[in-house]
Amino acid sequence: MTTRRAFIQTLGATGAALAGFTACGGGGGKASGSGGGTTQPPIPVPASPILVIVNIDGGWDWLNVLPPNAGANLGIYQAKRATLGIDGASLSDLGNGIGLNGDFTGMDQLHALGRVAWIEGIGMPNPNLSHFTSIDLWGQGAAMPAGTGWLGRFADSAFSPTGDVLRGLTVTSDLPVMLKGASRSFVSITGAGGYVYPAYLLSGSTVPDGATLETGWGSALTATSTDPGYVAAAQAGKLFFDAQNNAAFGAGGSLATRTTTVLYPGDATYPVKRLDGSSLTSALSSQFKLIAQMIAAGLPAQVFFSRLGGWDTHSNQAVDHPNLQRTLGGSIKALYDDLATITTASGNAQDRVMILAYSEFGRRVQENNGGTDHGTAGLSFCVGKAVKGGLYGGYPDLSNLDANGNMKFTTDFRSLYATVLDRWLGQATTTDSLLGTTYPRLGFL
Repeated sequence: MTTRRAFIQTLGATGAALAGFTACGGGGGKASGSGGGTTQPPIPVPASPILVIVNIDGGWDWLNVLPPNAGANLGIYQAKRATLGIDGASLSDLGNGIGLNGDFTGMDQLHALGRVAWIEGIGMPNPNLSHFTSIDLWGQGAAMPAGTGWLGRFADSAFSPTGDVLRGLTVTSDLPVMLKGASRSFVSITGAGGYVYPAYLLSGSTVPDGATLETGWGSALTATSTDPGYVAAAQAGKLFFDAQNNAAFGAGGSLATRTTTVLYPGDATYPVKRLDGSSLTSALSSQFKLIAQMIAAGLPAQVFFSRLGGWDTHSNQAVDHPNLQRTLGGSIKALYDDLATITTASGNAQDRVMILAYSEFGRRVQENNGGTDHGTAGLSFCVGKAVKGGLYGGYPDLSNLDANGNMKFTTDFRSLYATVLDRWLGQATTTDSLLGTTYPRLGFL
């Protein structure tokens, strides 16, 4: 069987070592390597910030994304990852005994610029290893959420009761708990044609024709419904079919076309390929291109939600995991570069956007036969020009695992939410009430 280490030796590292970076949240110092450049000071939080959420769906094995490369954790990691462990020669040194996997395309460059805040060991008390339960727990973000999500409650608090339909958008076809409020919810736009009525809101299995949908918004808006997603969907639909109420959409309710200025994963000439030499998937790139298109068109969205699935690597991880890393990192780097070419009424889009990536849990430290099983403590990260780059939280002690052989979390995931709500979305006075209590803020903003 070809091992992960053999793959790395065959391919070579895609990023050279970074040197001299101040770790543990300092965000200072210089970094060099294949990423090039010098760490840049963060810009002030913009007056009109935009948050792009990336759901790393399936529970990613972050221990092979930021593996130990020195210190007490290294020997334990090597013993428990005898075939899947990442060789030190393929890592960029982040300091503090941590390396960055060369397959995580573009992230070494962003890190070298000081644009990435890595939150290691993020998790929750009493974690759950079910995908569905853990996804809901991450979405709710509060002890007593009453079926709402942390961004849905933000919408309840910050969005106008009768307007602001386009301030919270998902480019996925579903509406996860994270985006549901008590009175307001996010709406879905999955293509340049605008809003698409989601199947989950239909009472039957038959999708109505276009004329029925177009004329049905009025009755939907006046109907009494206990589903805030339905009400928000009806409001959005009315706007999209009433073009004069939304100048960002042209005739027929479509966004203005836009030609991307950079290559994204999935593009035929994108230089990074899968392990077998084929093109990377465009699953996330397509969502990011649409988000960039909406920002360029002037939509008033403040928060976007996106997703890349496939991270449930119980088997075949030596092949699947590097391909997924290349897709995720390459898409984020491409979006970051693409945003620099977009000028909005509120300033340059790259200055205004922060990307927040999270997964519902990590993976077990001990590998199985070809993969890794569900674990606990995970890795989140934020990318943006206002971010103070560095390492935050604390890398779990691999010699002190729980009874199931899983890492113990070091940072409560709601501290990440509290930091973003308070210092990025401007909810300083409401953050604690939105989350149900006070959580320590992290220092990357």
